[in-house]
Amino acid sequence: MGEVRTICVVGHAGAGKTALAQRLIGLSGVEVELDNSPEAQERGSSVDLGLSYYQQNDQRLYLLDTPGFGEFIEEVYKGLWAAESTLLVINGEKGVEVQTEKSWELIEEFHKPVVAFVNRMDLPNASYSKVIAEIREKLGNQFAPLEWTIRQGDKFVGVIDLIEQKARYFGQSGLRDIPTELRADAQAGREALLEGLAEVDDQLMMRFLEDEEISATEIRAALHEGMLRRTVVPVLCGSATANEGLRLLLKTIQTETPSFAEAQAQGGEAEGSDGLRALVFNVASDQYLGAMACVKLLHGSLQEGATFFNLNRRNKGRVRDIYRLQGGKAEKITQAGPGELVVLTKLENFELGDTFSDREDDSPVEFVSFPRPVFSRSLVPLSQGDEEKMSTALRELAATKTTLQVGRDEVTHETVLAGMGDVQLAVATARLKNRYGVSVQLHRPHVPYKETLMKTAKAQYKHKKQSGGRGQYADVHLRLEPLPRGGGFEFVDEIKGGVIPNQFIPAVEKGVVEAMTEGLLGKYPLTDVRAAVFYGSYHPVDSSEIAFKIAAGQAFKLAAKQAQPVLLEPVMKLTAWTPREFTGDLMSSLSGKRGKILGMEAEGRMERIEAEAPLAEVQDYALELKSITQGRANFQLEFLRYQPVTSLKLIEELLKREGRALGTAAAA
Repeated sequence: MGEVRTICVVGHAGAGKTALAQRLIGLSGVEVELDNSPEAQERGSSVDLGLSYYQQNDQRLYLLDTPGFGEFIEEVYKGLWAAESTLLVINGEKGVEVQTEKSWELIEEFHKPVVAFVNRMDLPNASYSKVIAEIREKLGNQFAPLEWTIRQGDKFVGVIDLIEQKARYFGQSGLRDIPTELRADAQAGREALLEGLAEVDDQLMMRFLEDEEISATEIRAALHEGMLRRTVVPVLCGSATANEGLRLLLKTIQTETPSFAEAQAQGGEAEGSDGLRALVFNVASDQYLGAMACVKLLHGSLQEGATFFNLNRRNKGRVRDIYRLQGGKAEKITQAGPGELVVLTKLENFELGDTFSDREDDSPVEFVSFPRPVFSRSLVPLSQGDEEKMSTALRELAATKTTLQVGRDEVTHETVLAGMGDVQLAVATARLKNRYGVSVQLHRPHVPYKETLMKTAKAQYKHKKQSGGRGQYADVHLRLEPLPRGGGFEFVDEIKGGVIPNQFIPAVEKGVVEAMTEGLLGKYPLTDVRAAVFYGSYHPVDSSEIAFKIAAGQAFKLAAKQAQPVLLEPVMKLTAWTPREFTGDLMSSLSGKRGKILGMEAEGRMERIEAEAPLAEVQDYALELKSITQGRANFQLEFLRYQPVTSLKLIEELLKREGRALGTAAAA
């Protein structure tokens, strides 16, 4: 096999990434459909990482097509990790958009060489000069155009090759002289290109400053080196739908972006180092092939029948079937080499990010740290049949996406699906129905409140019942004390002199534990309480475990009423990254949510704000933040602590939101 390279296609939704990737593959004579899932077709946009390849002689170019909607950012992370370089696609009519900026931030984080392509230049309102100016202003001066557009009225008819300083018209062969009215633009574009390339080579810089002529061969050599160093981002233009400007883009990708071997050498690793080393960079599920492990071969090769060690799961596996994906089609192959992206099926016990090696003592490859889910909804199956199938379907679905997490809340007893926003969850539930035949409704989850006690209190309860035959008798004295937050529950036996026999003490503890499952305010479980049984009495005939259990539960409730019960609400740490112009609005919104600003500092072009706020107030913050900042900010949530709510008015308001009434103990 000759050169292998992978490029990840990123950009804002509507920029035409998928159409461009399909057209580039089509230049090899192969038709491919990348958005082939029912969910993508229903939305009219990508929702998963698409994989295809372009084959020319002994060169193979893999293309990873990513969604352009922010809630599917996980796919961009996976694609950038697996690629040697990136193709940033920009809408020629709309310019730099929200996801353009976010994609660029991730490209910088992953340190990937970039080619930019201004797409949709056939649209009447497309403006190449405006887009170039906006790119350089918002993303950086390293963006250097290799082409300039030629328009006749509102029609896109050709481009000027700024390296060759010649015009190329679509539908016509050969190069022509630059139109007189565009020579100034062409000269300015070429100077911008040379200015960026001059940063690569000191001699080139001197010649540029002295206005010496620099040949096309010298420019291309400096361009390749500048891309590797990430000091230059070449910008090309065209239209995927009109099939214009794509061959030069493909040629630039094949000649100027680093191959897998070159990227490995640059990183200090030799291509094809002895031994297998591969990483699962994506997990998918197919109704015919089952679970699919998409792997990137970093060293060595894979053959059918070979064995390997999963270094993360610490188990041994066997390569059964190997496929190369061409969009929705899986092509069976028998082996694959370094740099390739292939799919393995019929594997057991693997997860996203696992490393496969032929050495058991090898070390796993470090993978990606994904953002955590920030938006949750409870799932309610529509029928008994849906409920029976839901758990298995959710488990398989969540196995394919790190930003989708499923769990059962121990307080509210709800099945909760968490993701990056409402759109991702809508796609997930559509997939549950389309692929697994499971229909569910989404609801805002209940807040997992708890209750606790703020004071020490004592109470006695004597359970005495006589109705013929053997009676019931138990007398229990309890003392309840608050524990520090996070203390949980402690039970203390302080009985002396056998006033309660030892065999009944476990029943006392059981009665207390059962009583703690329903608090006095909103019937939430109690926590952070120490319960001590310090006195009591028994009857040699009528006492029993059930009697002491009943007495302990009632004694607990009596003591709890006197111990100032309060509601405990979960408090979250919120970290937001926002463009500076939205800082004031964001801080104002958090202050209105009983939030507390902990600090803020600049991080590049963004402002980082750290705050804490009750979960009840930020459950839907993903939607609100999108509205406040036009989708340009992002945030992360993590549980911080439970804190008491002492205001009865606020307790009543919070319980009302949850559909619960304030208990009678509130008046005590």
